[in-house]
Amino acid sequence: MEELSKQEVELLRILQKNARFDITDLTERLHMSRTSVYDRIKKLEQEGYIKNYAAIVDHKKVGLNFIVIVTVSLNSQRLDYVEEFSRQVAMLDEVVEAYVTGGIFDYILKVIVKDPEAFNDFIATKLSVIPNISKIKSSFVMNYVKQSTVLPI
Repeated sequence: MEELSKQEVELLRILQKNARFDITDLTERLHMSRTSVYDRIKKLEQEGYIKNYAAIVDHKKVGLNFIVIVTVSLNSQRLDYVEEFSRQVAMLDEVVEAYVTGGIFDYILKVIVKDPEAFNDFIATKLSVIPNISKIKSSFVMNYVKQSTVLPI
């Protein structure tokens, strides 16, 4: 991929904060024509810089008040076991973020559910039944310090 221009970087910064842009505002801020702005956005999408557009939903407004950071250790780190665990975790709606990690744990998951009972059900019926798990540890989120989807580009 080619290096991004200053205008393209600024365009990404703006769109990260609000993808429901006003084209007139963008043309003024970037000193570009409407066509140029649309062309740059299309280019950034085609080259994979912009992966998707989404609404950020307030989890509390939809009744998902219980957030848990879950660490998982596997019995074996054989590639086929790791791939299978990753595949199964990716299918769980309650898991909103999942990371393969190095160090103490093999995975860190961010899980969002309605309440502690729903979390207990999630662990008992969905997560712990995945083969090759040796240890699951959980930390309950008390409050957000920072939550952002904006990358520091």
